[in-house]
Amino acid sequence: MSRADRGRTVALFFVLAAGAAVSGCSSGSGSSSSMPAPSPSSNLSANVQPISVTTGPALSAGSLATNAAFTSVTICVPGSTTECQTIDGILVDTGSTGFRVLASALTLSLPQQMDGSDNAIVECAQFVDGQTWGQVQMADISMAGEKASSVAIQVIGSPSFSSVPTSCSNLGPMEDDLGSLVAK
Repeated sequence: MSRADRGRTVALFFVLAAGAAVSGCSSGSGSSSSMPAPSPSSNLSANVQPISVTTGPALSAGSLATNAAFTSVTICVPGSTTECQTIDGILVDTGSTGFRVLASALTLSLPQQMDGSDNAIVECAQFVDGQTWGQVQMADISMAGEKASSVAIQVIGSPSFSSVPTSCSNLGPMEDDLGSLVAK
């Protein structure tokens, strides 16, 4: 059963670092027809983000997401216009909130969010079929011509915070890599 069939994918925009294209569509009768992959248009209306429905990057890890929507997002160091990374293949999940990214897909050095006692904030996010563990960092996020400044994001699978407390790991399977997330 796919993640989408279980009622949630992973996060509102879950970062994946792969770009698969739609190569065909199936009809209810079992036949399929080849259709070209949609290409982003340069004359999109404001606040409109192109997506594609694919099996996603986890296909190479032996798992795949069925009929999942993917897009691209640009992440920047807060306040910077030059320290940025555009990541293709972002999983769109309308049933969750937040922005989560695997540390392995992120090439930027983002600032760590700290609490009032100057301790690093790390998050355990629980979902129906497991949970994610990762540090909370700050980033500017841009998509569809819109920018959210200094947003807290969860960075999953960072070697800096690899020790998962039992209060998190006892909740179910950890989803902290490409194969377990069926996403990047």
